[in-house]
Amino acid sequence: MVDYKRILRLRAEGISQRGIAEALGCSRNTVATVFTLADVAGVGWAEVASLDSGEVRRLLLPQQVERSSERMVPDFDEVHRELAKPKVTLLLVWNEYVSKCRQAGEIPYQYSFFCEQYRRWVQVTGATLRVHREPGESVQVDWAGDPMVYLDPLTGAEQKAWLFVATLSYSVYTFVEAFVDMKLSSWIDGHVDAFEFFGGAA
Repeated sequence: MVDYKRILRLRAEGISQRGIAEALGCSRNTVATVFTLADVAGVGWAEVASLDSGEVRRLLLPQQVERSSERMVPDFDEVHRELAKPKVTLLLVWNEYVSKCRQAGEIPYQYSFFCEQYRRWVQVTGATLRVHREPGESVQVDWAGDPMVYLDPLTGAEQKAWLFVATLSYSVYTFVEAFVDMKLSSWIDGHVDAFEFFGGAA
C-alpha cells in the first residue's frame, strides 16, 4: 500500500518525484498522483505530520462513490473515451448512462452529480481530452504572452514588441509576427499577413 504520509514528508524535504519513487519503491506516477491529491486538498506536511498513515490516506483520497443495489457507478474511463469523439458532449454521455441504468433496472445519478464525479476523476487521474479538428476548419489567433525586448538598430535603445501568433488548428502550422503595439491596426495587419502566409483563410 502506498505510504501517503512518507511521500508528503519527503516532498516537504525537497526530494524529487523520481527520488521519492526510488526511496519508497513505488512508481513515479504514484508519487505524482499523491502530489496532485495533496494540491487539490490543499494539504501539506504540516497538516498531516500528527496523523497516522491511514488517516492521511483517507484525507487525501476523494470520497469514493460506493455502489449500492439501486445505483450504477459510471465507468469514467469509458466516459472519457467517448468525450474524445467528435460532437460528443457530457450531456450526451450522461443520457446514454441513464439509458443503461434503466435497462439494468437501476437508478442513475443526477446530471450535476455525474458531472461533479467526472471532474473529480479527471482531476485525480490527470486525464486530458483530445479536441478533434478538421483540416482547414479554423485558425487560432492571439497575442502571445509578455512582450519581447529588442534593441533598436539605429539608437541601440531597448524597445518592446508584442508577438501576434496565428496557428492552423489541425496542422499546428504557425505564423508569428512582431508588432510595436497591440492596437486594432496591428491586429488587422497581423491577420492579413497571416492569411497571405498561409495562402488563404480557414
